[in-house]
Parts: sequence; structure tokens; C-alpha cells
Amino acid sequence: MDDLEQRVADHPGWYHALDLPGGIVTPGYCDLRRFAPEALPVSLQGKRCLDVGTFDGFWAFSMEACGADEVFALDLPDGTQADWPPNTREANLKASQASGLEWGSGFKLAHEALGSSVKRVEGNIYDLRPEWTDGPVDLVLCGTILQHLRDPTGALERMFHTLAPGGTLLMIEAYSVQLSRTHRKLPVAEFRPPAEGSQFTWWIPNLALLRGWATTAGFVEAPGGEVVKHRPLRGAAKGDQVARLTFTRPA
Repeated sequence: MDDLEQRVADHPGWYHALDLPGGIVTPGYCDLRRFAPEALPVSLQGKRCLDVGTFDGFWAFSMEACGADEVFALDLPDGTQADWPPNTREANLKASQASGLEWGSGFKLAHEALGSSVKRVEGNIYDLRPEWTDGPVDLVLCGTILQHLRDPTGALERMFHTLAPGGTLLMIEAYSVQLSRTHRKLPVAEFRPPAEGSQFTWWIPNLALLRGWATTAGFVEAPGGEVVKHRPLRGAAKGDQVARLTFTRPA
């Protein structure tokens, strides 16, 4: 445990706060641990699941803990393929390389510590195909990734075609509280690249646009699928929160 604690401390950049054996918690920028029990089904037994944009693996490991039969975790192999806005891309890449952070290294460390069976898949979301997950999956979890993509609908379309008919999309994404209050039905977003201090984000949508992105890609909102809202302990800009919306791929 002393060795694990030191390896966690020496890691150059944690994004997710993860509970590891021995009471060790990774010092992640984004802490969603309180949200997972509300966001995920009580049991995923019998399900094959995909976590899109896994990074350190929080949602992938959480789905595994819910009893999923098989979990795949998709992420990029390195920062050169990240869909960063052009005005910050060069600076982001330089900062990433200077940090010494190897993409996927936090996932691999946590994977080992947890004795996990989650399968990491490297590739770009815009190229996602069912072959990457050994066939269609039953559930896709899209976790705080759409805000970082130039084309959210295009990404959701690839998720749609990776889901089995009747499968579930859990969209766990950042949204603007203010825009959702002001525009309850009109799908709108704040365009973030020109905003001071915004390095990695394209859009902060309202709830109506989260629905619009998904339905444009072919999904239908799940009947009775309650929108669950959450204010992260850390990792969200002022006025932004995270919500879980549930959709299905029509059978």
C-alpha cells in the first residue's frame, strides 16, 4: 500500500478522483464519486458496456463495480489527436508534453490497483465502430466528453451505431444552469473557445441542446428517464453542472 500511495502521488496528472484499495484516493481535478450511485443503474449484470472518453477510468470502473459482464474504455492514445480548439491547440499540446503525462497511465495504474478486467480501447470517437468492442454493446456511457468535441452530433452518431438495437445511452454531460433556465425548450449553447481561460472546451449546452444532439443522432429519450443533476465537488466552472439523461437506440 505504501508503494501504491507513492505511485499515486508521483503520477503527474490525475483527472478523476478514484477510490483505490487501502483508502487511497487519487487527487483528481474532477470528483464525481457522490454522483455515481445516482447516475448508474443499481445492477448492470448481463450487460456489455462502453465508457467513451474514459481518461483515468472513473465511469468504466464504476460500471464494472455495478456488475457489468464486460466493460470497454475508449480514449485517445495521446494528445496529438485531441479535438482541441485551434486557438489553444498548440499551447495545450506543449503543456501536455511538458507535464510528462503519458495518456492512459492513470487508467493503467488504477486498473492494476483495482485488479480490474476493464478493456482499454485506443482510438478517435469519430472512428468508433462495433468491431472495437467485439460487437455491439448494451450500454454506452458518454461522460463529460461532448463539451470537448467540435462535432458532438457526429460523435453521438458513432455511439448510436455501436449500440445494439434497444440499447441504452447514458449521457452524463456538463450543461449551463443559466441557459437551461432562460431557454427551457430552445436548444442553445455558449461557445467557449474565445472565452478567457477556456483551453479545452468548445460548447457548454443547455439541457434542451443535450437532448437535441442525441435525438439528431437517432436516439429517443427513455420513457420516464429522470434527468439527474449534480454539482461536482470540483471540476466544474461557475454556473455549470453535470446532468444524466437517458436515451435508447430504437429496436
